Order: sequence, then structure tokens, then C-alpha cells
Amino acid sequence: MMNTRPHPGPLPVLLVLWLSTISNAPAAEPAGAQLDFFENKIRPIFADNCYKCHSPANGKIKGGLELDWKSGWEKGGDSGPAIVPGDPEKSLLLKAVRYTDPDLQMPPKGEKLSDAQINDLVAWIKMGAPDPRVTRPTATATAGYGGKGKDHWSFKPLKKPTPASVKGEAWVKNDVDRFVLARLEENGMTPNDPADKRTLIRRVYYDLIGLPPTEDEVMTFLTDDSPPAFEKVVDKLLSSPHYGERWGRHWLDVARYSDSKGQFNRQRESSIYPYAWTYRDYVIKAFNDDKPYNRFIMEQLAADKLPPANDKTSLAALGFLRQDRCVDQRLPRPHRHLRALPRSQVRSDSAGRLLFAAWHLRQLG
Repeated sequence: MMNTRPHPGPLPVLLVLWLSTISNAPAAEPAGAQLDFFENKIRPIFADNCYKCHSPANGKIKGGLELDWKSGWEKGGDSGPAIVPGDPEKSLLLKAVRYTDPDLQMPPKGEKLSDAQINDLVAWIKMGAPDPRVTRPTATATAGYGGKGKDHWSFKPLKKPTPASVKGEAWVKNDVDRFVLARLEENGMTPNDPADKRTLIRRVYYDLIGLPPTEDEVMTFLTDDSPPAFEKVVDKLLSSPHYGERWGRHWLDVARYSDSKGQFNRQRESSIYPYAWTYRDYVIKAFNDDKPYNRFIMEQLAADKLPPANDKTSLAALGFLRQDRCVDQRLPRPHRHLRALPRSQVRSDSAGRLLFAAWHLRQLG
């Protein structure tokens, strides 16, 4: 018998295609307020309580669960996805932190999160679990340098150490020498012979300003037999404008300073940062003026918020926030300027780079 079922018209087919398009559409970018909530509330919970057991960068992935990036909790571990965006009650992570199941408790060993932290997780999941950590972190050789979290050396108060005890007292000229000599003696080594004056002046010139001394400058030093002869050379170099140029460049390198975006075939916008030089000159001047380090940091994050309000000379420090191409790429087109992002988000990201810059300069020293 002939099948007389009517052939479906084009409308159902179009409907199926439309629905598949919707299902494959990329998720909307998280709002600025949502990312602020994650950075201020959620990331600290993960970093302080979860990474030690669920971060490949820290060497542990218990239960196959990674919580240091978005795809990690989306995939989940041995028990399945850890978080169901929009539905806290179906999220295994919430079940674990609430301690409702004696066989599933995170963090373990009775280190339960506070009620406020749990409520923050609930609120975050309800808003769809916005998470900017889209790249899987990798372990680095310096990951454990200086301590972790609040135990890092940069967060510790300053204290005056006790000068080291040494055997070769005759070699010591100051307390810094004691620490150097103590480490040498610990390894069965002895100091090199003192450099001659011609070698010494070349070393200090290259070290402080990156340029060689002139012949006249060498001869002046060689013929100066006074005890502070070397100190006079050092003071002269520290007061030279070349000092800021020599040492400011290291800060500019780790701040990712550039006069351009490195793409000269851009169609919609210029590849040049026309006023980038103002930030460069600010950094050089800060080094030459011996600006206090804490002020140097604060001005690069919030110069427009610091007193006195009528002092505009430090506003160039905010160029630090504009140098990062990662920040630039997150600004919506066609109006890519800093006001498109919440200040707290830009400055939170930038604060991490400032800490890295400080660490880098410490290594150079």
C-alpha cells in the first residue's frame, strides 16, 4: 500500500536549524560586576582552600578535579561536573563545602568554609558561575619562590636581620659583606681579589648607567687617592639622568611598555600609542627622583585617586594600566578605552603584574 503520510513542509526544518544555531552560540561575556564578584569573593576561596589539592600547577589533582581554571570544574572529576551554573543545589561543590555528606567534605579535615564564604559560592553559582580563568595554569620554576599567599616575603613586615658571623673578619668592610662572606664560607669558597681601580670604575659605570666612563673620568678616579674617591663616583652616577634610563628600562620591560601595539596593518584603529612616552618618562623620572617605592606602586594603580587632587604630574603613571594588551583585548569595540572596564577589574589584574615586576627587579639586584 502506498504511504500517504504528508511530507513535512520547510517550517519544521528551519526551526531545527534555528534551534541548533542557538545551542551552538557562544555564551555571553560575564558582566563587569560579575567578574568583580568573582575576583573579590570567589577566587580567594579557591586559592586559599582548594588549589593545594586541586591544581596541577601545585602538583596535586585529587579525585581528578581541577579548580584553578573554568574548564576544570566544568569537566569535573571522578564524580562528574563540580558546578552546575545557575543551580547551586545540583552542584557537587556546594554539597562538599556544606559538609552534608560525611564522605564528601571540602576542604577536608574539618577546615569547613565560613557561612559567608558558602553564601558567596551560592550567589556566584546562581549568577551562572562567571569565571575568567580560561587557560589551564602550568607550574613554573618560580612558583614556590618566596612563599605562597600571605606567606610570601613581599607581604611580610620589614625587620633588621642579625649580621652573619664570619671567619675572615679582615675582608669585611660592612654588614653586607658579612652576609656575602658567610655564604662563601658555607660553600668552602673564598672572595676574589679586589678589582683594580680602572676595572672598578668601568664596572660601576656599566652597572649604574649602562655607559662606559670617558678617559678623563677614568683618569680623575685613578689620581684621586682620597678615601671617599669611589663614593664620589657612585654619587655622581646616581645623580645622572642616565641612571633612571638604565634602571627604569627593567621596570618598563616587565610592565610590557611599548610605543605601539605591534600590528601595523590594523584597519579600524591606529597601531600607535601616541602618548606612551609620557609613562616611559614618568618611570625614568621616578627612578631619578628616588621616589618612595610604595608611592611608585600606588600611583601606577590609582594616581587619579591620590591627594593632592590638584597635582597632575603623576597621572602619567596610569599609563601602566594601558600597556597590557590582554586588558586592551577585553575592551569592547569600537570604544577601546579604560572607562569601558571597571577600575577594580583592570587594577586587580595589574596589581599582579606589579608584584611580578617587583620580584623581577629583586632578582636583578
